[in-house]
Amino acid sequence: MKTIKHAFLVDDDAVINMINTRVIKIGKLATKVSAVTDAKEALAQLDALWLSSPEEFPEIIFLDINMPDMDGWEFLSVLKNFPDEALAKCKVVMLTSSIDLFDIKKARSYKIVQDYIIKPLQLRMLDTLGSPKHAPFSISQLQVKEI
Repeated sequence: MKTIKHAFLVDDDAVINMINTRVIKIGKLATKVSAVTDAKEALAQLDALWLSSPEEFPEIIFLDINMPDMDGWEFLSVLKNFPDEALAKCKVVMLTSSIDLFDIKKARSYKIVQDYIIKPLQLRMLDTLGSPKHAPFSISQLQVKEI
């Protein structure tokens, strides 16, 4: 598995962010992990990062769906307006407790979304995501079969 420079977590639950940060570090997916509990703040940080240090823009964003003020879908609607160069560098993985097939289908409608993971994040999922052979939505397909 190739280690990336930067993973970015967007989830309103600080404890979940702490746990996922630990899983990402143990799994050596990324050398740097940032976590934000507010989607609007996350967009502001990403915008500032792209403008000041585009080389530090995250290669992967783990995004929750159900958050107050701005949910994951609203976040994606704003993120898709970022410069093409930023979006080409980054992929989004929905990381959520929702097992609703409608949500999985909706996630597939966003070009930038590469997979959909039902919480909790696990090391075996990171191995799949970090693999050059990772097929979009392959993790969600396995998880739906388990439900």
